[in-house]
Amino acid sequence: MKQFVSERASTRDLNERIHAIWYCIPMDEYHRAITAAEERFFSECDTDNVPVIAVLTKFDALSAVALGELRRTPGLTRKDIFERTPERVEEIFAGANIWGRLCETRHPPKNYVRLAKMNIDESDCGPLLECTTGALGDEALQMLLISTQRTNLKLCITYAVKKAAMAYIKRACQGSMQVSKGQCILMQKEIARWFPHTGVSQMIFPSANI
Repeated sequence: MKQFVSERASTRDLNERIHAIWYCIPMDEYHRAITAAEERFFSECDTDNVPVIAVLTKFDALSAVALGELRRTPGLTRKDIFERTPERVEEIFAGANIWGRLCETRHPPKNYVRLAKMNIDESDCGPLLECTTGALGDEALQMLLISTQRTNLKLCITYAVKKAAMAYIKRACQGSMQVSKGQCILMQKEIARWFPHTGVSQMIFPSANI
């Protein structure tokens, strides 16, 4: 594994290169989520050249644990139990210190994401894609990943605003750029780059400099 990651993370062949690693950790046994396998991977496998996302799968299992504990708590009504469940889930997760333990390893993951109810057809992979895109760092790789997401308009909008629109807005607010027709066209072209599956039919720009 160490040799595979090392070779694929540094190769110049894009077809062979690893751009990100999803390391899945099931939470249905949260009390022993960090096993010897995880400790060895994050301590011995050099992932400095490739971002690793710790994917906490079956995160909804913590809700079942929290519900069970609260139901055994005297004096709580059904409403109390359901209202307190999310808070108890966070307490259980914090108590397990999974992310903290991962961060203490020699080669810690770049970030983590929680996934729940992924066994149903309507499952949302959006958080995983957003986390992965952010971890990539390189704008070209981010755009490459986003270009494959035909149905994730939210991700396209997020990075169009973050990477393109905000740069122009910041310069305009600082007074270092005049909002002219030319600048508006350039900004819209930059924004359009984050929507590779759409065509631009018309540019919109102010009639006079602002």
